[in-house]
Amino acid sequence: MNAIEKIKKAISEDKLLIGENSTKRALKSGKALMVVISNNTPPTTAKELESLCKIGKAEFVKSEKDNVELGVTCRKPFSVSVLSIKK
Repeated sequence: MNAIEKIKKAISEDKLLIGENSTKRALKSGKALMVVISNNTPPTTAKELESLCKIGKAEFVKSEKDNVELGVTCRKPFSVSVLSIKK
C-alpha cells in the first residue's frame, strides 16, 4: 500500500493529523505511525521531521506531490505540507 492509499484510509478512519505542529506532538508522544511531507516542504523542516521519525520509529515519506496536490488528496480546501497518520 503506497502513501496516498494510506492517507485515504486514514481519512476514512479519522486518523489523519494535518500540520507541522500536530505532527511533531504526535511524534514526540509516540502516536504517529507515518509522516508524509510534500515535495516542496522547506529542507530544514524536512530534516527535523525525518530525525523525529527516526527517534519515534515512524515511517517517513516524501511525497511526489506538492503541497496544493497533497491538500486535494486530503480533501482540504488549503495546501498541506506536512501530515501524519496516527496509530
